[in-house]
Amino acid sequence: MLVSHEIKKIFQSQRDRLRNADHPDMMRPKNNRKPLKGVARKLYLDKLAKLNKAEALATSGLGLSRMKVPETPVEKEKDNEEVLKKKRNRSK
Repeated sequence: MLVSHEIKKIFQSQRDRLRNADHPDMMRPKNNRKPLKGVARKLYLDKLAKLNKAEALATSGLGLSRMKVPETPVEKEKDNEEVLKKKRNRSK
């Protein structure tokens, strides 16, 4: 019972965050808040910023420093090749 309750709680939290980011007019108290978009939405959904601070953080530039840039497969392959070359040079 405890484990299933915790799992439900985690998914409920994710659903709440999505709903708050997309439809802030459904929240209480009623605020005239626009739905989050772009960097602000990503920061809020990744739990790097609170809802009321996400937009300000994203526009200040600090939000960009908190985000992780996804690596493309091409970059990963280049990095792997460089590591292999270094290992080969060390073993000689």
